[in-house]
Amino acid sequence: MKRTRTLIFLCIALFSLGAFAQQPQQQQPPSGQGTPPATDQAGQGEHRQAPTVDEQVKRLSDRINLTDDQQAKAKTILEDQHAQAQVLLNDNAMSADDKRQKFMTLRQTTISKIRDILNDDQKKKFDAYLAEMQSAPKEKPEGSPKN
Repeated sequence: MKRTRTLIFLCIALFSLGAFAQQPQQQQPPSGQGTPPATDQAGQGEHRQAPTVDEQVKRLSDRINLTDDQQAKAKTILEDQHAQAQVLLNDNAMSADDKRQKFMTLRQTTISKIRDILNDDQKKKFDAYLAEMQSAPKEKPEGSPKN
């Protein structure tokens, strides 16, 4: 059960580039997205769905000022990442540890590809944002074991 939770967490982190699922400021989600109101009001994000590729591109663009061309390239990179992650998730022959390792590798590859399309100033902002999100405390769902 603990491995499953970890794998799910890594998947969400992967889809959000490890950073884009959590924003320092709370934003109102568009209505009709299927997110339970209690989750939005509590702000805990326990059952928050991973952002879509379009949402990730918008957040990234807002954060580091992507050009239209960069947005298109980032969207392609994130769509490819999403497709590869789905294949990993559906691979029942692979152990949870192997999946976790593959997800981490996929995330690093995606981050590298995103950095490749950025200018020097954007790279600094992107790296700072990733570091900020990595140092943010991880929230545990209520009732989860403390290990």
